[in-house]
Amino acid sequence: MVKIASSLAFLLFLIVGISCSNSSQFKLAKNQVGPLNSKTPMHEIKNLFAKDSVVKILSEGMLGYRGAYSQEDDVYLVYAKGGKHLLTITPREPLDSMSTIRNVAVHDGIYTTKNGIGLNSVFSEINLMSRIPKVEATFTKAILFLDDLNATMTLNKSDLGIKTIRLEPIQLEQIPDAVKPQSFVIWFD
Repeated sequence: MVKIASSLAFLLFLIVGISCSNSSQFKLAKNQVGPLNSKTPMHEIKNLFAKDSVVKILSEGMLGYRGAYSQEDDVYLVYAKGGKHLLTITPREPLDSMSTIRNVAVHDGIYTTKNGIGLNSVFSEINLMSRIPKVEATFTKAILFLDDLNATMTLNKSDLGIKTIRLEPIQLEQIPDAVKPQSFVIWFD
């Protein structure tokens, strides 16, 4: 009887452990995207995404094109084995494997916050579950700043019903409830 109870307890512990590890694999939070956090060095990316494909695109550093002293960003593209683009990771310092992460662009809706906010969310959900203190306008996009995540989301102005290519301010009330974000970037401290 004791052996059965201990076996059941172990099985329950195993199931809870597996479900928790799977949920954190695609978790978005402040300074966290899945297994990545603000202290993750770039040399660990390949190991953290061992089941996926990681493509490194390295810059020329401070010398840039023909010594013009322009600084490009390195990027690490993470693809699922089937070829779906999951993440784009940008380090703080180019050409430095010990550098930590500056930001992560999320390209797949499987990554969500504890409230279920992600690329597949509509604006009404995002506005309800996140604090959006500021909206900036570019010529073609509206950028939402999500304070609680230290993140930005972009929306196409055409999806908002704005046809002009001007930098007029956009209010939250102007954004239709059913609009989905085009991009989602988590910025690391």
